Amino acid sequence: MRQFQGFSMPKMLILTRYSAVLTVALTAITTPSVEAQTLPDRFACQAGVVLNRGVSLTYRLAGTLPETTAADVRQNPSGASLTLAVQWRDRTGRVQSLLNGAAMTDYERVAPGGNAAQLPFEAMFRSSSDNTDRLFGTPASVHGLYVSLRPTSGKPQQMQTVHYLRSGESVRSTVGVCYPENADLDLVDPKLTHLRERLQAEDWAGADLETRRLLAPESVSLSPSDPALVSPDLIQAIDQMWLTASDGRFGLSVQLRLWQEALADRPNDNEAAVNAFRDRVGWKLAAPRAEVDFISSDWRNESELTYSLQAPEGHLPWVGVSDAVVRGIAVPPEGFHCGSCTIDAMQLRNERFYGYIPRLMERIKSSGGVR
Repeated sequence: MRQFQGFSMPKMLILTRYSAVLTVALTAITTPSVEAQTLPDRFACQAGVVLNRGVSLTYRLAGTLPETTAADVRQNPSGASLTLAVQWRDRTGRVQSLLNGAAMTDYERVAPGGNAAQLPFEAMFRSSSDNTDRLFGTPASVHGLYVSLRPTSGKPQQMQTVHYLRSGESVRSTVGVCYPENADLDLVDPKLTHLRERLQAEDWAGADLETRRLLAPESVSLSPSDPALVSPDLIQAIDQMWLTASDGRFGLSVQLRLWQEALADRPNDNEAAVNAFRDRVGWKLAAPRAEVDFISSDWRNESELTYSLQAPEGHLPWVGVSDAVVRGIAVPPEGFHCGSCTIDAMQLRNERFYGYIPRLMERIKSSGGVR
């Protein structure tokens, strides 16, 4: 027997799966009041855009909107209190804050006489010249930065930004997800208490393990267990907890968005979509291991994940099988002979990624409210 990265297995051979400088002029910004931060209907949305040479921008909108219905005439009433933060990240990972708490205002006020229909939003976020429901802008950006929320009544669920980096030159973000910032999620299921505690302590590894225990208990223990009965409300609550704790960087809806982008480019090849998704969230090893690990191939093991906010967007929660479970299958108990244990462990990991990921993403999508 030979030792490979903590897994004992026979030596064998198998086939494995395989901007330019950014200048934005900014004016004075405002900070949300303490009162606004404690309103019960606060929400946050996050979206991003990748520029040339690995440079990226992240947009985070937070605040409150008065409750509205489809019958309301004005969707941008004066009761709206929204602020925007914008971060710039270069290809080395260095982060710079471009805006921090910049006040947002109705489009008509920030661009009087402007034609909202000419803003290059995607169709579902585009306003007409005489209807700018839930379209906002900020005077803190000299050339223009606009945010569109959807739907135009009820609670915001999605957002998109159009950001003019210089006159006549704009970038459009991906579709971002919105979520309540202070929902009492423990009321959904008492089992979430431990997850909340791990996330509040920024114990990302513990929160990741707890999330997998809730969604798929067989991934964290070899002991027989009943299949997880996860309700849509529980999926939404888990997602909201991750979004809130990570400032929108980690979470199930973040992963769903990245998965849908990967799948859109490869609609007829699930395996290629899984590989693209893996690379996007940082689950592929940056360099080969010192010793060949046939079980793990080029996928990161649990112990090789990045448990910090410096990890790529969507890196957590992980969807794999704990190292202890894989090791328990690959290495039989003393005195027990198993000719297929290594292959069983390989198949477990392979199915987990290439079979479970598409099923999990469909499960998240169908949960409702996580988009």
